[in-house]
Amino acid sequence: MLPKSNRLNLKKDFKRVASGRKLESKYLKLFIKEGENHPPAKSNLAPAGGARIGVAISSKTFKNATDRNRAKRLVFQAFQTIISGLPPTINIVALPKIGVLKVKSADVLSDLKNALKHEKNINLSN
Repeated sequence: MLPKSNRLNLKKDFKRVASGRKLESKYLKLFIKEGENHPPAKSNLAPAGGARIGVAISSKTFKNATDRNRAKRLVFQAFQTIISGLPPTINIVALPKIGVLKVKSADVLSDLKNALKHEKNINLSN
């Protein structure tokens, strides 16, 4: 799981990011909003700044709680791998599609990298 300083938690943050650019991939729908830097973390344990990621799961699409939790884990794991290549002022909201449950985490990661490959200011060479 990503550190708390790298997660979007508030409803208003999700709404603000959802008004940004929209990208579609095979397993994810992504909303990207750049430019706003968030305040540093209050604790000395968590790193200050950095990209912030949110995952929104629909109970209409994913009927079972176990399916919702698995989809969220797969997406957060993919973002944890690439978080260092994201600019510190970027905010992303990911909405997993139902097909994400049928694939492995490596497939979700490659799908995410392909979706973000053509975005400017994002370097995913790692």
